[in-house]
Parts: sequence; structure tokens; C-alpha cells
Amino acid sequence: MAANPGEIAKRLFEGVMGPLVLGGALRPGHAIGARAALALGGDGTMDGLDASLFDRVQTARVRRARMLTPVDTVDLPAPPEWAMAAALHDVLQSANPSLDAALRRKAAARILELAHQTLERVPPPAHAGDALSRHTWFARVLDVAREDTSVSWWTGSRVFRGVPPPGRLKAWPNLRRVNVVTTPRPLLELEPLAVDREKLAEAVTLLLARTPLTDLATCARTAPPFAWSEGTLALVGTRAGRTLALRALARVAVTWVDVALGRATRELLTHKRATAAPAIALLAERTLALAQTAPGSLGGRPDGAFARGLGAAAALRMLRAEDSEWPEDERRRLIRVLESAARTDAVREAAAMLEGAS
Repeated sequence: MAANPGEIAKRLFEGVMGPLVLGGALRPGHAIGARAALALGGDGTMDGLDASLFDRVQTARVRRARMLTPVDTVDLPAPPEWAMAAALHDVLQSANPSLDAALRRKAAARILELAHQTLERVPPPAHAGDALSRHTWFARVLDVAREDTSVSWWTGSRVFRGVPPPGRLKAWPNLRRVNVVTTPRPLLELEPLAVDREKLAEAVTLLLARTPLTDLATCARTAPPFAWSEGTLALVGTRAGRTLALRALARVAVTWVDVALGRATRELLTHKRATAAPAIALLAERTLALAQTAPGSLGGRPDGAFARGLGAAAALRMLRAEDSEWPEDERRRLIRVLESAARTDAVREAAAMLEGAS
């Protein structure tokens, strides 16, 4: 007999959603699957949730939202957010080291496949507020890591993956020459792994695509590398979404954001030029903001220089437009700043690509 949505929701909220927002150990359990995941959020879903835990999670979500915009409340979890959390639960479960066995790897692959199917059926955020709500749930998703503990002693050693070692192995540390080393391993760096690593990365990429504000806020990550998606372009294509994105990016080291956005935008202009306008607008506004507060060279790493150069070229076009709304003195000052800093090969390359995108 299948578990009812309330039972699944309680397990999911206490084991994954709550700890993901509040911090603490995530405890994925039996796989949820696409059908059950997509049924969450309806009548009865929240009936069995712990009221105290739910209140603490909502408070933490408000704090997260306030990092980007002044709000006093956040919405209850919507069906797409439940489905995304259930898919994350199953992604984590597919990476369970206990599934890395000859007779269990097919089960792990099936769990991951169902998580992918769930995410494919999650609609994009309807508006910037929806994107912000999803971000309050999944802002820390790339911080998820498994703690592996290696214990060695005078006669042997063992590795405990995701579970603490028993106390008896750590007893008499001096006499038995006990050495304990705990190593956090991010999801995409787990070993051993019962599923194909590329498919695991694809699932994480798809999850990020469904929460585009989180995708942009973590663009400086190592893996999976940031790339412009329909969701992120749609978000920064609106005034409210672009404002949220710029505020999120301002919380990340400028250099690494430049590199990530430069690489992704160069790729976009090369292969999907017609869709690049929102990305260029974001770079232009970001470059203008930096020119106002920290004018200087547009050099640096090649991709970073390209991002700043493309932003400068687009910003100069905005400032020189006849319908520019900038005050005249400030407009002239910013033009001088950008022209002075823009005498590099990267800027000339970016300007040429910008002309081609027009």
C-alpha cells in the first residue's frame, strides 16, 4: 500500500527541507518517485508537519529573502517546491553508498531517472516573487556534502561514509594510536558512486534551472558550471528579476562572478545569439553599478574581462542613447569612466559581438 501524501511530506520536510533551510544533517530515506513527488502540495500535504519546525523554517526563509529584498512573510511551500524537494531527496538517495553494489546499481539509476523526470515536469517560476520563494528553499543546495570519516589504529583502518564511526573504534586513542579524519565531500565529488556521475550532474543542473535565482547566486561555483538557461534569462529579462539577480551577485566575489558570467555569455552569443538580450542587460547594469562605486580597469582573467567588456560596451550604448534617463553630469562622468577603462582587446571583442547581437 502506497504511503499517503501527508506521510511522505512529513518525512521529506523533517529529513530534507527543514535541514536544508536551517542547517544540519539531511536524512533522505526510501525513494519518493515522480508520481508521489508531483502529488505533493495538495490537500492533506501539510497536516502532519511539526508546527514548531515549520515556524522555524518559515522564519529562516524570511531572513534569506531579506538578504535581497524587504519582506515580512514568505508563502507556504507551493506544489513545485515540494516536487523539487522530493527530487532532491531522490537525487541524494541515488548517491547513497549502500547502493554501490552489483545487485543495487540498477535501483540507484532508476531513482535518479525518476528524480530527473520529476524536475522536467516542474514549471519555471511564474514571476520574480516565485523565483525568490524557491531561492529561500534551495539557496544552500550546493552546500550539501557527505561527511566521510576515516579511522585508523595500530592494527587496521576503516572508512565510514555518511555515518559516524562507533565509539569503540575511537576508544583509548593514545594507547591504540587512533587517528580520526573527517572529510566533507560535495555531492558531485562523492566516491564510490552507484550512478553515472554525468547523469548526477545533469540532475543537479536541472534542479538549479528550476530555481534560477539560486542558479545565478551560485554562478561562481566549480560544478556544475553556470550556463544561461531559459529560466535565468527569463528572470533577468524582467525589472524585478534583474534587481534580485544583481543583489544576489553583489554578495559574491566580483572576479569570480565576472569569470562565470563572461564564460556563459560568450557561449550564449556564440550559439544562441537571439536570446542574449537579457544577459547583456544584466551585464550592462552590473558594470554601471561597479563604475559608480569602484571604477577601474576592465582587465583580469579572459572570461572576466569579456564580461566586464561586454557590460561596458552595452552600458556605453545605453548612456549615449538619446532617450537616456541618466542626469547629464552623471551620464558624462560614467561615459568617461567606461571609455577610460575600456581600452582593451577584450572590450573590443565584446563590442564586436554586441554589434552582431543587435
